[in-house]
Amino acid sequence: MRRGLVLGAGGALGAAWTVGALKALADLEGYDPSAVDVVVGTSAGSVTAALLGCGVTVDELADRLDVNELPSVAGTGPVNPFDVHGALAAIPRPALLPGNLRLAARTMTRARHHTMMTIAAGLAPRGRGTLAPLADMIADAQGEADWPAKPATWIVAMDYDTGRRVVFGRDGAPVAPLPAAVVASSAAPGFFPPTTIGGRRYVDGGAVSVTNADVLIGQGLDEVFVLAPMATYTHSRHGSVSVRADRRLRDAFTRRLGVETERLEAVGTTVRVLAPTSADLRVMGVNLMNPARRRAVLHMSLHTSREQLISLLD
Repeated sequence: MRRGLVLGAGGALGAAWTVGALKALADLEGYDPSAVDVVVGTSAGSVTAALLGCGVTVDELADRLDVNELPSVAGTGPVNPFDVHGALAAIPRPALLPGNLRLAARTMTRARHHTMMTIAAGLAPRGRGTLAPLADMIADAQGEADWPAKPATWIVAMDYDTGRRVVFGRDGAPVAPLPAAVVASSAAPGFFPPTTIGGRRYVDGGAVSVTNADVLIGQGLDEVFVLAPMATYTHSRHGSVSVRADRRLRDAFTRRLGVETERLEAVGTTVRVLAPTSADLRVMGVNLMNPARRRAVLHMSLHTSREQLISLLD
């Protein structure tokens, strides 16, 4: 059986939820990410995908999350994809002007071919933060090894000038070092500047889709598992203004994911999806970069993901 794994965007807490879901998969089904044929990562999901591709195990990731201390960048080991978010507190304010008006205009005139996230990426101010600690962490995990081949590791970013999706690591994609590809996939407009690779500028792959599961069409896969921390199948409209806005945004991401899964299923691929439940969302809150909640999110995901998996198996 040929299998694929998709790890979606979701910030520090989305990544913690993803690790919990992977651990539940391993405990309940013996699922081993290192045994799949290809893993696709977007934004925060690209960090986890790269670390898995470099041989870091799910248990190692979960162990590094399951501590009471708040994360810090200095002095941490190379297998913790969450400590790097401690650097977010030091991000300077972005420049006031939109980062790429040409991209925004280009995508608005061809709205049927782009998502609202792509338009927003062009209108967002130019970020001035740095993801250098993230690049260092991925480089440490990779060591002297080549780009991961088992599983094949695909890192999704967006060309900042054309709005096109680019899948680093896939045949025919631009050549890039793994750390640079992960930084590009994680370079959220408004927070971080574009990453230049081979003379072209790239930003967060979530500007195209928070999951990008449809990049696996044509790979002859029998099964694809999608872990989508920015999606949800709950429909509550209660709560504060920020909570309601978060749910509406998640609804849009979930609809896009539905289109992607339908396209995969149309070519004969069985698709299973895990997404945060209402219990997960209460623990996560609306600030997905809050490192103080990472341990609680991990433990909730272990519980809710297990329940979802049991339901899927029935």
